[in-house]
Amino acid sequence: MSKLQVAILLFDEVEVLDFAGPFEVFSVTAQLSGYQNLEVKTVGKNKSLIHAKNGLQVMPDLAISELDQVDILVIPGGDGSRTVIRDSKLMDWINQMIQKAQTVFTVCSGARILAKLGHLREQRFTTHHEVFEDLMAMEPSAIPDKSARFVDNGKFMTAAGVAAGIDLSLYVVEIYFGEEVMKKTARYMEYEGK
Repeated sequence: MSKLQVAILLFDEVEVLDFAGPFEVFSVTAQLSGYQNLEVKTVGKNKSLIHAKNGLQVMPDLAISELDQVDILVIPGGDGSRTVIRDSKLMDWINQMIQKAQTVFTVCSGARILAKLGHLREQRFTTHHEVFEDLMAMEPSAIPDKSARFVDNGKFMTAAGVAAGIDLSLYVVEIYFGEEVMKKTARYMEYEGK
């Protein structure tokens, strides 16, 4: 089996745990397989320093121009998601990757990006508790599930705020690699969630 390609989008004012949580889950899963089952990369519009929420600086592994294939696309949230939805070049690239990906999931306000692209039309979703109203204004036909930690609509999945991205990442690991691998990953992380 060839390695699954996981791409985690980075942008200015991204919420740190929104990307770092999934990065940790998928990286640990890869590590525990001897790096045989997954390859995890971060990707930014350019290969320049990202200023995440509260000042953390992160350098993406790749620029969007360097990535043309992905199996699992992770779209985190944060205040910067408002800027992303106004960036036509970045949104076009995200939509191209969505067409190629097997699984696309958002964390927190990253759901704004799916809503803007029309992928939450008449779909159940969750997001950060402070973002539901904003998202419903963008996509009135979407069906909010305010009590869900995460929602699985098949190809498209959404996680609630911040730490919920870890739960959804473990769920995705279980889908692809089974319960035992998911439990080993969670145990390694000393994580009791999911």
